[in-house]
Amino acid sequence: MATTTSPRGTRGQRFFARWYPGVMDRAERAGQAEIRARHLAAARGRTLDIGTGNGFSVAHYPSSVTELVMLEPNPALRAQLQRRTQGIRAAAWQIVDGDAAHLPFGDDAFDTVAASLLFCSLPDPAAALSEVARVRRPGGTFLFHEHVRGEGLRRVLQEVAAPVQRRLADGCRPNRDFLALLSAAPFEVVEVEHRPMPGGAATVVPMVVGRARPA
Repeated sequence: MATTTSPRGTRGQRFFARWYPGVMDRAERAGQAEIRARHLAAARGRTLDIGTGNGFSVAHYPSSVTELVMLEPNPALRAQLQRRTQGIRAAAWQIVDGDAAHLPFGDDAFDTVAASLLFCSLPDPAAALSEVARVRRPGGTFLFHEHVRGEGLRRVLQEVAAPVQRRLADGCRPNRDFLALLSAAPFEVVEVEHRPMPGGAATVVPMVVGRARPA
């Protein structure tokens, strides 16, 4: 078991790490934790969790995960994640620094790749999806759990709020069309559930939870 070392991170990363866990904890208690548990029950074998954050997903991985690799680029969140590792059921685990658009792993390295509330904030989400496809083994699964662009008045609100939210939430873009990005990537969506985020703010309420496999 290992943790990489890195500098303290940017001011934006440290600010985000101070307020985000408390806000999301309310969503977890409102039902988000149950959604994570149902969703991550499909994880198997060697599993990569991209953008693990402070670790809300950690305790929901089943014992069928033989190794859990958690990639988190924010040093402040990695420190919080380290304190949650007692909830990991996998026999082996590690916390890794890295960029989702340039994953530090070889081809076909994982049976399962999972991402939760991550793609909204990535500078290059298309590159990250290509990397997910590269590191996932043939027959492996990509589990996604993302807030997405809404419709009608909610979409207008997201467009208005996007510049401020991006600055306050470490790059989060509430108006990003994740499903369109996924459809353009080398994936076949096996299942997708459209649902509101429990306890979520108005700009992040629309959410998709699902599973994809190699196209």
